[in-house]
Amino acid sequence: MAKDPLDELTEFLKPDSRIDLKHISLDHLLGLSGTDEGISILLGKEQIIKNIIDLTNDRIDEISKNALLLLVNVTANAKGALELLKYKPETKKNIVELFIGYVMDPQKKNADAVCMILSNITRVEEALDICTETFLPHLNDILNVFANIDYNKVDSNLNYLGPMFSNLSCSPRIRKWLTEENPHIPLIKLLPFCNYNQSNIRRGGAIGVLRNISFDTSYHNFLLSNDLDLLTYLLTPIIGNEDYPDEEMDALPIALQYLPKEKERDPDVDIRKMVLETLNKLCATKHGRETLRNYGVYYVLREYHKWEKDPKVLLACENVVDILIQKEDEVGADDLSKVDVPEDMKEKFESMDEDYVKDVQSS
Repeated sequence: MAKDPLDELTEFLKPDSRIDLKHISLDHLLGLSGTDEGISILLGKEQIIKNIIDLTNDRIDEISKNALLLLVNVTANAKGALELLKYKPETKKNIVELFIGYVMDPQKKNADAVCMILSNITRVEEALDICTETFLPHLNDILNVFANIDYNKVDSNLNYLGPMFSNLSCSPRIRKWLTEENPHIPLIKLLPFCNYNQSNIRRGGAIGVLRNISFDTSYHNFLLSNDLDLLTYLLTPIIGNEDYPDEEMDALPIALQYLPKEKERDPDVDIRKMVLETLNKLCATKHGRETLRNYGVYYVLREYHKWEKDPKVLLACENVVDILIQKEDEVGADDLSKVDVPEDMKEKFESMDEDYVKDVQSS
């Protein structure tokens, strides 16, 4: 039986192999990793995967870079991400712990690719428990790295730590850590990045964390406490430079009153949609609804609705407005998240939403 050509590459992917042979072999495998079929073939080659992981720390930057980019492709595939978690690099419990070490190294080149790999792996639901267990002892340090935008000294911006934190916040244990860790509440360090203009990746990750926490109504009182000033950060992406009547302006969070004429809304439609979804979740409880009304959220949404063009985001906006304009006796429940909606009604509402989006698109 003819030998598999890929098996022959194994010898060329060792740390002490000739540099030119490592280059050629990695280039070939990088191309192979660009398709799901190619990834499946690679995953069947255990020794090659082990060698690639070793080469992520190669002394030659270009080789390390290509090995990392190859693993970015592999982990973009859910099966690939789960398979990589089975590998235990020397002295590390898994590949996640290895790459956490890379992120913590301020002299690590190509650390952005490392952050992309971690973002890909944490996105896979089946990997979340293992990732949570691995990350928890290191989270304070990683959050400090994230909060220090100049941490990496060799041109890596580490922006993909944002979606990584968002993915991790799907875990109840991570949400608890984000909101209850002492002596400093970790979430407070993330909040400013909801309005970080230099990167929509980092900005979206921070807002994604808030959205995930907002799904759990037990955190709503904390999220809407005066100490956190959440609504200032959450409304900034969707508020423009409109003038409001004095009584409406006075209701808004102080930092959002009398904004300069050059204030623009967030250009990223996905971020705007996440903000509206978070506001919607905060409307689940009576306390949340009353807080949003008291801080003039309706006024902001009224002006925002005039500006937004995307039909799905317009629908998300209207869903929040429909709740806020009701009086509490009309809402009919203190906690909407506990209301049991029959399946046939869910289907009806979904059909109505689809019709609305189609109407807006055709108008």
